[in-house]
Amino acid sequence: MSAAWKSVHHRLHLLGVQRGFSLVELSIVLVIVGIMVGGAIAPLGQTIKHARYKQTDKQLNQIREAIIGHLISTSRLPCPVNLLSQNTISPGQNESCQRQSGGVPAMQLGLIGEQSINGSLLDAWGRPYHYSVSVNDHAQLGQSGLADWLTVGELSAVGLANLSAQLQLCRAVSTNDCAKKDLVANQIVWVVHSMGENMDGTGLQSENTDRDNVFVVSAYSSNPQQPFDDRLIWGSRSEMVYWLLKANWLP
Repeated sequence: MSAAWKSVHHRLHLLGVQRGFSLVELSIVLVIVGIMVGGAIAPLGQTIKHARYKQTDKQLNQIREAIIGHLISTSRLPCPVNLLSQNTISPGQNESCQRQSGGVPAMQLGLIGEQSINGSLLDAWGRPYHYSVSVNDHAQLGQSGLADWLTVGELSAVGLANLSAQLQLCRAVSTNDCAKKDLVANQIVWVVHSMGENMDGTGLQSENTDRDNVFVVSAYSSNPQQPFDDRLIWGSRSEMVYWLLKANWLP
């Protein structure tokens, strides 16, 4: 019991013994108790919020490892989950995937955590992680009409020198191509992000849910005019090529 509460309790006892409570006295007591309870709830809310961000960051690291592990073992990236469908069946080992964006396939990647009805991994706020993949298809090499990074055998057929990726990281909201002055990185193969606590899709955050090739990375901001609390991870072409060479998938 805190010192403040002991003091209130002592005063209540004295008042009760001497002459009972008046309405004014009861009102004062309730105000004091309300202030004390409110002071305890505010830090608790911040603690829960911090814990959710921490849990999501931990999950994102696990997702990164799982995606790289899938690439190493199968020579392709996992297919995004169709968030508009209740079908939990993912493409088989030798089936092609043409879906550029969707959810993170929890079961296929061996990830532990809450899942949506269609098998997409959920973040600490109970919302699906968003997962996007480059769907480049080399015009001459490999099979036409099949996404190089999502089809078994395509990366080897295209070859190290000809592999490319079209996703970009930007500092500002953009069209399907980030302006050079705002470009953080290009040749990004995949991006996974959580919408965090704030999911209103305004400001910079709107760029991460419009299903184009550009994603925004920025520092956390609680400014209502320009909020940003998205959490992002990504895999660059050079990083993915490193793992493919390590696993002997590229000649």
